[in-house]
Amino acid sequence: MDDALLVLLLTAAACAPLGVFLILRRLSMMADAISHTVLLGIVLAFFLTHDLGSPWLLFGAALMGVVTVSLVELLGKTNLVKYDDAIGVIFPLLFALAVILISKYAGNAHLDTDMVLMGEVIYAGLNTVEIGGVEIPAAALKMGGLALLIAAFITVFYKELKVSTFDGEYARLIGVPTGILFYTFMSLTSLTTVAAFDAVGAILVISFFIAPGATALLFTKHLSHTLLLALLVSMVNSALGYALAVHMNASIAGLCAVMNMLVYLLALLMGPKGAVTTYIRRKRSMRQMQRDLFLLHIGRHTAERVESAENHADEIGDHLKWDENKVRRVSRELIDQHLLHREGSYYLLTEAGAAAYTALCKRYYI
Repeated sequence: MDDALLVLLLTAAACAPLGVFLILRRLSMMADAISHTVLLGIVLAFFLTHDLGSPWLLFGAALMGVVTVSLVELLGKTNLVKYDDAIGVIFPLLFALAVILISKYAGNAHLDTDMVLMGEVIYAGLNTVEIGGVEIPAAALKMGGLALLIAAFITVFYKELKVSTFDGEYARLIGVPTGILFYTFMSLTSLTTVAAFDAVGAILVISFFIAPGATALLFTKHLSHTLLLALLVSMVNSALGYALAVHMNASIAGLCAVMNMLVYLLALLMGPKGAVTTYIRRKRSMRQMQRDLFLLHIGRHTAERVESAENHADEIGDHLKWDENKVRRVSRELIDQHLLHREGSYYLLTEAGAAAYTALCKRYYI
């Protein structure tokens, strides 16, 4: 498997499960904030270590993510500003400080803003680690390890995460350590964000966190199913984005993010509650109601008299207030379903149509 594709798939596997909980906790914008402010943690850790490969960069990023969450929580709890306003105040400040420090003091350290913002997964194969005689990209090891850590965290604390996500007050009452759980979760989000810099960059990582989970939630509300579906959607989108980027000779991370958005929009339109699906369902329901009304009309009047004026082909449209085209279409549909037949100028029910008429009378209490 191509090194870049491997890193993308592992990045997708790490980001998608966290993204589901971020969405359910209504922390999507917090993820956006962390994806930017961890840059300040990386910069400060680099100034201390002067080594871009140091694991302290991950620690600094995770710590800055927790600092961001803490500052937003602190500002939000004052009740002077809303939480989304607090995010809008905190993360631009911290991110701007990071960009200033990079441009001013790290110009020769290959810690440039373009790589941080956009990422370049195509270079993943240049930094490898040999394991058992096999060269494996360091980024793949990093993301694979995080994916396993996240999977273990969610598996072990699944019940606690579930109850604290949907009812935090109840979780506290039954003794769930919601504070520790929350900050551990946010620390993992920070670690995943900075580790994903090699693949997607600070700006695009938010797409990998949010879009697959949002797509999955359009199809299922069961948490375990949502997690699995988000994981599948994220990995498929990454593979499709990679293939398209190679074909177009364009940014891999950018096209992966575009693919995430396109699939989400498609799900939004074609999903169980999508706009197109809802329109089709309504049209089908309307046509079924028209067929039911036609059957009820025919059945009611043939019960009084077989050749009733109300059942005459030229008169039925006036009685139902339908135009000629609608009468022709609905009658044709019922004839095709063997519920109706025409004798001369009159519409009559078949045996199956009579049974359907009886069932409709019971359904509508006629």
